[in-house]
Amino acid sequence: MTYHRPASDRVCQILDRLACPQCRIGLAWRENFLLCDSCGTAYPIIGEIADLRPPTHKERAELVDWSKHWSDANQKALVQRFFSFYRKALFARTVRYFLDRYFPSTGVFVEAGSGTSETSMRIDKHGGARLLVAIDIVLPVLSMCHPAIDVRVCGDIFSLPFREASVDGIWNVGVMEHFTHDQIDLVMREFHRILRHGGRIILLWPATDSIPQKMLRVTEMLINITRKREKFQFHPDEVSQLRSMQQGREILARTGFRSLHIDYGFRSFMAFKTLVGEKDSAR
Repeated sequence: MTYHRPASDRVCQILDRLACPQCRIGLAWRENFLLCDSCGTAYPIIGEIADLRPPTHKERAELVDWSKHWSDANQKALVQRFFSFYRKALFARTVRYFLDRYFPSTGVFVEAGSGTSETSMRIDKHGGARLLVAIDIVLPVLSMCHPAIDVRVCGDIFSLPFREASVDGIWNVGVMEHFTHDQIDLVMREFHRILRHGGRIILLWPATDSIPQKMLRVTEMLINITRKREKFQFHPDEVSQLRSMQQGREILARTGFRSLHIDYGFRSFMAFKTLVGEKDSAR
């Protein structure tokens, strides 16, 4: 028996855009889960969060690292509370600027690797015409998402639970640098797959010349000089900071995107370069 949720249900707002992350077929409502009629996999709905992680998500090394980072104990630390303030006071303004400039005023937009979505708090939603979706592999952090987010989905960035050409824009802040370049290409191709033709991505990406990042690394080094316990880090390893604006253009080009703009980083006080790419319109 099929149960129908009211149209006001948050996940129901994007049901026609969601897909099984394994076979990429659409999903159907059941009483308290989403069901793939093709492979038979049931995905639970926990509170208002759809858990659409594929079974292989437990093999992801980043799940352990980020679960620890977003744990209650870690987020209550003074330094993490400072970072929370920093995200809301500075980076949220940067995100608003680029989304207003490069995204249309209506549609469904996905923050892929959202964390708490604090940098999304200032986005102009145009009276609800912009629907904001947060997706992250760590389920508990989604319960802490800023109220600006309309729908929360737990998912794997390497196997996004969306149908092909189903979303109007994708963005993230401080995500891509945590993956190797082979992994980055896989993620970018997933972005390309789920974006509609003409859709855009906006990536705020720390660079090797990022002044705030250099300051953090020096601080970590000083803390670890006398530290006898496990290595201290403000956040998981950044293995692929951007080396140059040209490298950003190359990443966009080889994964099927047209480069629209690459910002040097002045709006984020040199913390991030911003890459804006566009998926070619259908011919």
